[in-house]
Amino acid sequence: MASDTRDRIREVAQQLFIEQGYDATSLREIADRLGFTKAALYYHFQSKEQILQALLEPADGLIQEFMARLEAADGLEQWADALTWVIARMPEYMDLFLLIERNRTVLETVKAVRSAGQHQEMHDRVQRAVRSKGADLGEQVRMFAALGAVTAFDDWAPRLLIEESPEKLQPHLVAAVRDILGLPPARPARAETVAASA
Repeated sequence: MASDTRDRIREVAQQLFIEQGYDATSLREIADRLGFTKAALYYHFQSKEQILQALLEPADGLIQEFMARLEAADGLEQWADALTWVIARMPEYMDLFLLIERNRTVLETVKAVRSAGQHQEMHDRVQRAVRSKGADLGEQVRMFAALGAVTAFDDWAPRLLIEESPEKLQPHLVAAVRDILGLPPARPARAETVAASA
């Protein structure tokens, strides 16, 4: 199956990009680890950049769902719920966080080329959501600050994200979000279901 082969290529490439870095990994090494010829690899991906783009694609669905949840949020409690939802997804994307952590410079360049328009669109959507849902300037500031605390967490605290267990880390991140938003602490039942929320 072509899709299975592409999945294997992505998996092996991701391991190599994490282990030794994108720049230090050649298409020949990826092909060798898979037991392919370089020509067979070219059939599925013509360049390392194409493989890297494919590795970033799963995050696109997450981002779109997250944006939709933020736009649908009505008030601070639902804004907190949207942020809690994305916090609960973090463990599923740990390999992506590792890839980003080990290849930040390359990914910044790729991201700039890949999604300059998409990034601006996300900013515009968030701006509209906050301005339409925030009751006053104070609420709007807290909504932006809480969003920034979650979405910049992998950038400012990658080691913490990678090294700490989700069971320990997620309740603290949820508590920080609720504190920034000026909401009461989450009820224990709510905190316990963070990892299971859909």
